[in-house]
Amino acid sequence: MKVHGKILVPTDCSTESSEAIRRAGVLAKMADAEVHVLHITSSPQYFETEMQLISPLEDVEDSIQLAALRQLKEQLKQFDFQITVHMKPSLGDSARNICKFAESLPADLIVIGRHDEKGVMKHMLRGSTVERVIAHSPCSVLVTLPHGIF
Repeated sequence: MKVHGKILVPTDCSTESSEAIRRAGVLAKMADAEVHVLHITSSPQYFETEMQLISPLEDVEDSIQLAALRQLKEQLKQFDFQITVHMKPSLGDSARNICKFAESLPADLIVIGRHDEKGVMKHMLRGSTVERVIAHSPCSVLVTLPHGIF
């Protein structure tokens, strides 16, 4: 089968991102495209401490990766189409990481789920991740809402 494109779906393992993955699967089937799911894992915060008993930072990072992988596997088992999974450590702003990854893939489309806004002040100052992805994406972006919402 000849593949005509690559659809990138960033996920945080939420209901909203599950809906985005579902819709990407429908589009991929219609367009003979590949679905690529990107999960950006958070990095542990670095801090100074005088505590004697603390896990080595590598152990903390490994635990974060394993927990994220378990969550991601749980989310993806509901889908019956082929998905290529990518996990990347967080290096700053999520939207910037998504756009850089989309450019390197290269993605033809990003399908991203929109969340309800939390924190009016933060949203006013920075905008949502979805808005920043739309503003800086190297390709077209489809924003999805949870199923049943107009």
